[in-house]
Amino acid sequence: MKRTVKSQLMLALSVLLILLLSACTLIDENGNIRLPGASGESSEVSAGESSDNSRIANFDRLDKKDPPVYDGNNYVTINGNVPVFSKRMLEKAGLTPGDDGSWRTSEEGGIFSAVDGRKVQTYEVYEELDSLGRCTRAYGCFGRETMPRDGEEREDIAKIRPSGWLSGQNWERCHLIAWSISAENANERNLITGTHYLNYDGMRPIEEEIQHHLYGKNCHVLYEVTPIYIGNELIASGVHMQAASVEDCGKSVCRNVYMFNVTPRATIDYMTGVVTTDEQAQQEARLYVLNTRSGVFHYPSCEGAADISRHNRKEITATRVEMTDRGYKPCGYCQP
Repeated sequence: MKRTVKSQLMLALSVLLILLLSACTLIDENGNIRLPGASGESSEVSAGESSDNSRIANFDRLDKKDPPVYDGNNYVTINGNVPVFSKRMLEKAGLTPGDDGSWRTSEEGGIFSAVDGRKVQTYEVYEELDSLGRCTRAYGCFGRETMPRDGEEREDIAKIRPSGWLSGQNWERCHLIAWSISAENANERNLITGTHYLNYDGMRPIEEEIQHHLYGKNCHVLYEVTPIYIGNELIASGVHMQAASVEDCGKSVCRNVYMFNVTPRATIDYMTGVVTTDEQAQQEARLYVLNTRSGVFHYPSCEGAADISRHNRKEITATRVEMTDRGYKPCGYCQP
């Protein structure tokens, strides 16, 4: 009888240990750390503009060579909206993943001790530009200490021209890691050419969610943003954003999404930076003035057209689409 009671007690303890292990991190077959936490649906702030998560497509993994295609929603979820971070990324934050899948901030208290926010180490990494001058990845562990100080204002970032930047196309300089989280100003390794739709409708809700969480006491977030390019295109087709709150293993913030760098009702040339709205695509042929040296075309009334030398000046009657298809770029001032 005593042996039976003891066996039942051991079985109950084993089940309890399994539940404790599953409550925190898991290490996948590639040695990356999976932060289950919440599924992401429980977060108070929804990513993007859609509140109907059932309409948001989910991809088991993100294929960087063949990313998802825009379907009307400004994002899709990856891996059930559960982020996957590298072991090194956790270790730089002072988090030690155990062989059993748990993590800790110190050896004290055993492997099941909760993460101590006072021992979490913040850091930021902005990886080097690639051979085409494109941003590659930004990540780190962020907290109150990485955010702007009270009264601090963001510096001017207009001097940065990210890869693919073209004036007059309503592009915006998008931070990979938002200034409100990192206080990172004019860093060319942290700014990409992005649409307003990506910058405000897509990325901003997650950034505000992280920012709100970091105002808590001893709160930290692991955060990684990777722009995704197709081939040698200079402008990212979208960004892969992953975020998880540290102290509660992703229960407050848990995101793994791919955000589309698009403008609804417009076509984007991700190599040249030319954006053509549906309205512009339907315009009839008209007179343009071309600078044959720079390859820029203008409205005849543009001051830039008046400054073109006679040798480099050429008048062309064509549609805007025909001009851009020939490789000519619209003037950034008169914006034909």
